[in-house]
Parts: sequence; C-alpha cells; structure tokens
Amino acid sequence: MPGRLPDRSELEVTAAWIAGRQRADGGIPWFPDGKLDPWNHVQCAMALTTFGRLEEARVAFRYLAGAQLREGAWPALTTVDAILDDARDSNHAAYLASGLWHHYLATGDVDLLAELWPTVTRAVEFVLRLQQPDGVVLWAADPHGRVWSAPVLASSSSVHGSLRCAVRIAERLGHARPSWEVARSRLGGVLRGDHQQFRNAFASEPPGHFGMDWYYPVLGGALRGAAGRARLAHRHDHWVREGLGCRCVTDRPWYTVAETCELALAADACGLPDRARELLAWVHIRRDDDGGYWTGTVLVDGEQVVWPEERPTWTAATVVLAANTLLDDSPTSSFFRDLGDDG
Repeated sequence: MPGRLPDRSELEVTAAWIAGRQRADGGIPWFPDGKLDPWNHVQCAMALTTFGRLEEARVAFRYLAGAQLREGAWPALTTVDAILDDARDSNHAAYLASGLWHHYLATGDVDLLAELWPTVTRAVEFVLRLQQPDGVVLWAADPHGRVWSAPVLASSSSVHGSLRCAVRIAERLGHARPSWEVARSRLGGVLRGDHQQFRNAFASEPPGHFGMDWYYPVLGGALRGAAGRARLAHRHDHWVREGLGCRCVTDRPWYTVAETCELALAADACGLPDRARELLAWVHIRRDDDGGYWTGTVLVDGEQVVWPEERPTWTAATVVLAANTLLDDSPTSSFFRDLGDDG
C-alpha cells in the first residue's frame, strides 16, 4: 500500500531478505553472486543489526577485517573471486567506523569494538592521509598510492559523520585520538562554508550533479538546525518531485528509493520529522512482497517506469535504516541525528 511507512513486521522481512543474500564468507553483495563495495556492505550490516540479526552483522564486519588491504583501505568493487575496481575509496574506508558504532549502540558489544579496533585504526589513518590542508578529504588513491585529485562533496560529507563515530569508538575503548577529532573539525569547517567556499574546495568536482551532493552535508552531520534546513530548501523543487521522491542525478528524471530515504534521514536530522515521514512513505510502493525494494523509477512521457529492474541489497538496507529512525523506538533510532555537533 503506498502512502505509509513500512511497519516493523515488514522491516523484519526486509532484513531477512538482505541476510538471505549474504555470502558464506560474510560479504553482502548488491545482488546474489554479484559485485560488492565496502560502503554498501556496511549499510547492509547496519540494517541487519537493527533487526537483531547480530551474528550475520558481526560476520559482515569481520569479513572487512579479513579483506582489508595493508594500507588500511579496500578495493572499491569486488566479486567473490575478482577485483572489478581497485581504487581505494576514502569514504568506503571511513564507513566501517559508522557501522561498528551503530552496532555498539544496538548491542553494547564492546568486545567487537576492541576486536576490530586495529582495523578501524588502519582505515581512519588511510582516510587522514588523503585529507588536504584546506580540510577536504580526497576521494581515493590507486594501488600505487597515486591520489585521485578530486574531492567529492557527498563522500567528504559522509566521511565527516564516520569520523564522529571513529572518535566515539576511540573514547569508548579508552584510546586518545585527538588528531581524529581535529581532522573531523577541519572537514566540517569546509562543509559548513558558504556556496562559494564549497566550489573553491571542490573545484575539481563541482557539487550539483548528484542529489547526494545536495543533502549529504546535512546527513553527514556538518549542517544541522537552521543551516541544514536552509541547505535542503535550496533547489528543493529541482531535486524533489512530490509523491515520487528524490532525483538521483540532475540531468535525468530518475527518482531513487535510496536517495529518497537518505533525504528523509537528513530532513529528520535537521528538525523536519514530518517531512521525513512523508518522503519515506512515498517509496513504500517500491517494495516487493519478499521484502526487497526496486532501485527507483524514471519518468517517460509522464509515466513512471521502474528502472533499472534491479533490487540491490543496499536499497533495502537504506529503507530499513530510515524507517527505524522515524519509528524512533530502538537504541539506534537517533544514530543519524547524533552525527552532528549538536548530537
């Protein structure tokens, strides 16, 4: 039924659907026997944690520990037996800290934090080696250590939130990491700059092509309150089609479930919970009976057409995380709200 939020029983089915796609080694690919990237893998582990599939989540986090490269990162895209993209993505490396802190909030499992602390440390140090004097974090490096020159606004915004989680893990384990907090603060300063500062800092990758560039400074915790609401109001009518969702890219009428759910999380985090619920309710119609969600739709001559005809695990996971936040009745419901300096 469209126009409502998924309920907990439906979300449990969706979590089970994600778990059913987890490989024997713990990896969670986009599709059965398909490609895997570390960020979306963590997103799926967080969804599993949310609905009590704790052993599957722990196996997923341990998979990353086993797959981590010497420099602290992971290949950007793999299958069970091949590397499809060997770039080392800073956002991918940082997101493990988000997943582990989320798991700790749900479970109080300090032993898992301690077990994976060396993995987190190597990952964060890799990220900080890509931070520039102006505070931005460059997107990636290649296997030879050559750095991709462009910072990416959405990626840097997500890194900001992950560094918040990494600092909290360090504090919980009794490890002093003041340099991590300094790095997060410097990155946040850039992300809170005016529009021209955004363009100066991200000159190689001007923000505006992807919907994520629009809302991620809010979702990642750099902008909250009135500043966050102002960010989401700016070009809102370009990015959002009422009743349908958030546009993925600026040059196509393609409205995706994951982006809409992330926008709902951003709206909730800056004090717009009613709008967040409205956004999430729009995408419930994209749910299949088995719990999976279609990626999104395109408008063709005014008609909605499902495209692509795919149901990625990470789309379902993002629905679970958004719905859990808005239901507001679990230990992890405030996770995304608490990524900001006011949280």
